[in-house]
Parts: sequence; structure tokens; C-alpha cells
Amino acid sequence: MTKYDYKDPLQKNQHIMRSDKDLQKIINQHPTWTKKDFRGEGKNNKKRLLTRKETERPSLKFGHHGNKIHIREVYKHSTSESIERFEQGEITEQNFRNNSKSKKKRDEMPLYIKKSNNRERNENLSDEQLTEKRRRDREYYEKIKKK
Repeated sequence: MTKYDYKDPLQKNQHIMRSDKDLQKIINQHPTWTKKDFRGEGKNNKKRLLTRKETERPSLKFGHHGNKIHIREVYKHSTSESIERFEQGEITEQNFRNNSKSKKKRDEMPLYIKKSNNRERNENLSDEQLTEKRRRDREYYEKIKKK
């Protein structure tokens, strides 16, 4: 049996875990950095300030979450109903952004793909869903005529 010579007689992990308060102080010094920047993997910083496990703690609040589209762009690609619901507080900003993102994708989609998607979706509708769709379509066409 081999005997090891340890420098640490207690044989404990020598890494001291930093508290959430200490980590939050470090994060607050650089409000525009992302989690990757703090780990040394991002564009703004190449020096490692925090470990991956430290950045994954749920209690920490980072100032920047990545490439977030400006709210003006979100308004451009949103429906009037969605904008109204967001301004009244019925939906959160994240839901508003998601709605805008999906509408933008639909708007940029080629017409032939839209038609094939609609055909597939309409084939699988039940009778109740078909009547509801027809009612919505009528309301939509009436709104267009008024404009």
C-alpha cells in the first residue's frame, strides 16, 4: 500500500466558496457583461472572474442577458392587439417579445410555405374549431373593409 504525502494535513478541498453577496458585488461592477464574460469566454473579458457553477446560481441578478432586441423593434413586428395587451399589463414583456418574434418569422416566411402550413393545420381542425375559425375570418375581413 502506498502512502501519500499531503501538503494539507486535513485533506480538505482548499477552494473557499464565495457567498452570493460577494458574487453580486463583482457582478454589479460590470453591469453590461454577460455570464460568459464573467467566465472569461465572452467578448468583453478574457480573464476568468467567476466559475461556471457560480454564474449558474439562481439568486444572482445579471444586468445583461445577451442579444436583446430594443423594444422599438419589438413594437414594429407586433400586432395592434398584442401591443394593447402589453400596455395594459395583461402580458409580460417576455411574452410580448416572444409574440413579436414569432410574428416576424411568419411575416418573413415565403408564401408557398405559409400556404402549405395553413393547409396542414386546417385539415386537422375539428368541427368546433372550424366554426370558430370561420367566425374569426369574417371579423378579420370586416376590419379590412373598414380601412
